[in-house]
Amino acid sequence: MSPYRTYTQFDPGYGITPGVKNLLIANVVVFLLSTIFAHFPWFRVFGLVPVLVFSRLMIWQFVTYLFLHGGLFHLLVNMMVLYFFGPGIEAAWGKREFLKFYFLTGVGAGLCSFLLAPGSGVPIVGASGAIFGLLAAYAVMFPETVVLVLFLFPMKIKYAVFLFIGLTLMALLGSPRGGIAHSAHLAGLGIGYLYVKQERFRFFAARIFSWNALKNRLRQWLGSGKDGHADRRREMDRILEKISREGMDSLTRRERKILEKESRE
Repeated sequence: MSPYRTYTQFDPGYGITPGVKNLLIANVVVFLLSTIFAHFPWFRVFGLVPVLVFSRLMIWQFVTYLFLHGGLFHLLVNMMVLYFFGPGIEAAWGKREFLKFYFLTGVGAGLCSFLLAPGSGVPIVGASGAIFGLLAAYAVMFPETVVLVLFLFPMKIKYAVFLFIGLTLMALLGSPRGGIAHSAHLAGLGIGYLYVKQERFRFFAARIFSWNALKNRLRQWLGSGKDGHADRRREMDRILEKISREGMDSLTRRERKILEKESRE
C-alpha cells in the first residue's frame, strides 16, 4: 500500500519542521526586502508575468512568484496555513519529499495560470497555489482532523476543502479577471490531490521535476558550450569503450542515436 494513503490520525505535537521553517523564513525575508526596496520592480521581475515568460523566456518566474505577496494580509494567511498544516505532512514524508511536493504544486499552479492567459501582463504573486496543494494533501492524509474555518466554525478538513473549492469557483466565475489567481488555487488543489492519491501521477511528476533529469536537460540545452562539448566527449568515450568491450549489439537505442549523431557531425 502506498505510504501516502495510510495516515488517518493527526498528532499536533510535531512542532515546526525544518522544511516549513525554511519556507517561512524565505517568504518573510523576501517580503521585508520587497518592502524596504520598494523602488525595485519586484513583481515585474520575480512575479509571474505570463507575457514576459512567453516573450522574454523569464522562466524563473514560475518559482520566484511563490515568494512574493501582495501585502501583509496575503502573506500572513498563506504562512499561517503553511505553519499549521505543513508540519504534519513533512513529518510523514520527510523534508525532501515535502519540499518537492510544495514546489511541484506551486510551479504547476503557476503553469496553469500561464496557459490560461499567456498574453497577460498582470503579475501573479503568492504561495497560494502551493498552499492549496498542501490543504488537499492534508485532507487526504488526515481527513478526520477538525479545523476552525475562519477561526469560528469547526469542520472536518475533508469537508472544509470542498467549501474552499466552492468559494474559489464562485470567485472565479464572479470575477474571472480579478486580481486573485483563483485558477492557480484550483490547480494547486488538483495537483496536490492527484499527487497523494494517484501513484502514476506521482511517478510522472517525479520524472518531470527530478533534479537529475533537469541537469541532463540543461546540459543538452547548453551543449554548444565548452562544458557541453566536454560532456559529449565523455559520453562518446563511454560508448566506444562499451563497444570495444561488449560489441555493437550491447548498445541501447539512446546510445545508438548518440553514436549516429556524432558520426554525422
